[in-house]
Amino acid sequence: MRLVVCLFLFLVPTLNYGFKKNVTPYSIVISKAVLIVDGTISKVFKNDYQFTINEFVKGKSSQKINVTIWKEWICDPRIKQLRAGQRLILFLEKSTNGNYYPINDSTGELYVDNNTFIDIFLPKDFTNPTVLKKGICMFLETYKCYGNLSDRFYSNMYFVRNKSIFEIYEMKMTNSSFAYLVDGAEYYKVNEFQQFQFIKNYSTNSKTANSSG
Repeated sequence: MRLVVCLFLFLVPTLNYGFKKNVTPYSIVISKAVLIVDGTISKVFKNDYQFTINEFVKGKSSQKINVTIWKEWICDPRIKQLRAGQRLILFLEKSTNGNYYPINDSTGELYVDNNTFIDIFLPKDFTNPTVLKKGICMFLETYKCYGNLSDRFYSNMYFVRNKSIFEIYEMKMTNSSFAYLVDGAEYYKVNEFQQFQFIKNYSTNSKTANSSG
């Protein structure tokens, strides 16, 4: 019996790793989202819920949308039961049936109570909804993502920013959520827009000159 218990304890870390959720960075979640919205649940059905949007952070749609209920599993349980009146900030993609669905399940569905996030596993820099929404807007104004966002290893995508690293540094000082998102994006070796444009134009001009020569 003792041997069985020891074997079980030895295997538990391996089993947990096998069921570990593949977390999508929020810099990519924001880039993938067709809608980022703040609002409340109006009605809950069997497979989806009706959501009333109070603020559009990214994208536009009708004021009321239907959001697919993602299925919980051992490494991605829901924070609270879905109920009418619950405030959420949602990061959404749109399915072929017209419904929206949260990106990466719980990653795209943030519960808000008393203007505070209740998920203890959220980044500490997501201090409150106001700071996060402002940070997202700053990020969208500064960074653009290109390439295949469906690639789970993100090997065929890159970010381009339209400000210098010195401007970015000053902006990071004003919003902790923006700073967190920037650090996530910069991991992918971001191109600065001015430099990226120069290289692109130089390459095009060189090809033209070689062709005419």
